[in-house]
Amino acid sequence: MKNLLLRRHNWTGAVVALCLCSSGSHAEISLDRKFPWTEQEVGFRLQGVHSLEAAINRDQVAQGFEEEDYYETINFFRMLWNEKVYYVAGAQIRSKEQNAVRDAALARNKHSIPIPGGGICTLFVYDKDLKQAAKHDIKLNEADGHTWCNGARALARVKGQDALLFSISYYLTDKPLAKNPQDIGAGWRYMTVLLKLREQDGKVSIEQDDTCLGNPNGFKDLASARKALSVCK
Repeated sequence: MKNLLLRRHNWTGAVVALCLCSSGSHAEISLDRKFPWTEQEVGFRLQGVHSLEAAINRDQVAQGFEEEDYYETINFFRMLWNEKVYYVAGAQIRSKEQNAVRDAALARNKHSIPIPGGGICTLFVYDKDLKQAAKHDIKLNEADGHTWCNGARALARVKGQDALLFSISYYLTDKPLAKNPQDIGAGWRYMTVLLKLREQDGKVSIEQDDTCLGNPNGFKDLASARKALSVCK
């Protein structure tokens, strides 16, 4: 269906019809924290699903992961997109394999070691009824995947695109860990990834597009990643 926008140019008096075709339309993403649940309902151990945190835990357990005692909710948002309500969350979780290594170490009264891919940064997308619509684990190409994603730092929309920017931190598992508190973070890497969202036949998909920003890329914050994207355009 076509919508016609009529504009009259004063200097000619002519009427120009501009065609805005729906096939090329773009629905701008907006993010906010206008959640429908109350402060009392937001939490971890809940009866039923009253919040995004509880919904993520419900589905993580169903998929063989562990319940988390705590999620950093700074990157939890309500997302308005394609005239629909979604909820998005950028979070850091542990892999199933890492949890198995930890349990085996605890059984021997030892500390577990971080295994490659043991720490994962993930983007979750839920629909208005808190049913999981999509999930994407961030791909880290450095050191042949011998990485541990340890921080979900920032999540934001990309103006003019059906996409989100997700800033994370990670370290290499084949490097020695910090032995002193003051050394923690010295070897961390930083990256911001472009995640494109698509909706087809009611299904949402997430594509990590590293074409412009690269992988790894060293973009520590959203501002530097946005600047790089503008150059690519």
